[in-house]
Amino acid sequence: MNLPPLPKIEGDVDLLLDVYTHSSLRYGVSMNEEYGDTDRLAELGHRILDLAVTFHYFSKRPILPATEVDRLSREALSPDKLESWLEAYGLKSKLRYAPGEQDKVGSPEAIRRFFDTYVGALHIRSGGSIIQDWISRLIDPDAEHMPPPQWPAVSNASISTGQSVWTGASVPMPPSSSPPPLPPDNISTIGMAGRTLVSLALVNQTAVQRGVNVTYGAEQTGPPHMPTWTVRCLMNGVEQGRGTGKSQKVAKEEAARQAWIRMGW
Repeated sequence: MNLPPLPKIEGDVDLLLDVYTHSSLRYGVSMNEEYGDTDRLAELGHRILDLAVTFHYFSKRPILPATEVDRLSREALSPDKLESWLEAYGLKSKLRYAPGEQDKVGSPEAIRRFFDTYVGALHIRSGGSIIQDWISRLIDPDAEHMPPPQWPAVSNASISTGQSVWTGASVPMPPSSSPPPLPPDNISTIGMAGRTLVSLALVNQTAVQRGVNVTYGAEQTGPPHMPTWTVRCLMNGVEQGRGTGKSQKVAKEEAARQAWIRMGW
C-alpha cells in the first residue's frame, strides 16, 4: 500500500503515551491541563477528520453534488480503510491495552476512536493544514494536490487578529515587521500574581484562536538524578519565551508565560 508519510506528533511524551494507551489501561488518570484526556482528543479528532475529508471532496473539480460528497466521504472513512491505514503505518501494533481486550480493540468503533485520537493530538501540535494535506493524499492519492483551506474569518474582530474558522496554524497573519528582541529572563512587566494566572493551556488556546503556530523545544542538562530543563516557546517559528526548571513541565510553563507577555496577549 502506497501511503503518504505519516505526520509525526513531536515533542510531547505524555501526549504520545495517551494516544497509544487504550482505555482498558486507564485507572484514575487525571486530566491533562492542556488537552484534558483522550476522550477530548478523540472528539476533536473525529470532527477534524470528518471536516478534512468533506472539504477534500467539496473542493474537487468538476464540482460534485452534495449527495456525492456525502457518499464519497462515508466511503473514505469506512472501518476497513481505517484499519488498513493503521496497519500500514504500524500504529495498531503500538497501541497498549489490557490482557483480554484484543477483541474490543479490534472493533470498528475502537479503530475509528484510535484514529480520531491520533488526528486530535496531531491537530493541537501541528494544526489543520498538515492534517488536510495528509488526509487528502491518503483518501485520494491520484488527485491533484490542493492547497490547505483558507477559511473565511468569522467576524471583523477575528479578521484583525488572523483568527479563522479553521482553528489550526495554517493561516497566521504575516508580521508587519521583524519581531523585537526577547526581553530578559526576569520579566517584570506584570506582577507575579498575574503571571500565575497564565497557564500553558491558556497560551496554546489563545494561539489557536489567533492562528499562531506554537511549538516547544526542550533540552536537558546536568546529571540524570538532578536535571535542569530548558524549554523554548516558538510562535510561528520565532522564539518568544524561554523557561528553565527542575522538570520539563515547569520549564515549559515558564516559557509559555514569557511568550504570552512578549506577544502582548
